[in-house]
Amino acid sequence: MTEASNNRLLGCDPRIFTSDPVELAYINALADGLEQVLDGGAETLETIVTGLNQRHVTTKSGGAWTEETLSAELYRLGQ
Repeated sequence: MTEASNNRLLGCDPRIFTSDPVELAYINALADGLEQVLDGGAETLETIVTGLNQRHVTTKSGGAWTEETLSAELYRLGQ
């Protein structure tokens, strides 16, 4: 097993490393919000967006989520 694989298993994926504390706080807030929404039973993009907005989890620029902005952001973060 490679070192990168071991790091991913430990929850530290070097592909997404950032030293920017603002970006890291944003990513963590989004991940926490997604976890809460999905654990609450959301199954569609529409219900995920609604759940994030109800929990005041904002976009990187501080706005409310739309299906388009969430799709684009998940794509960006998945690169």
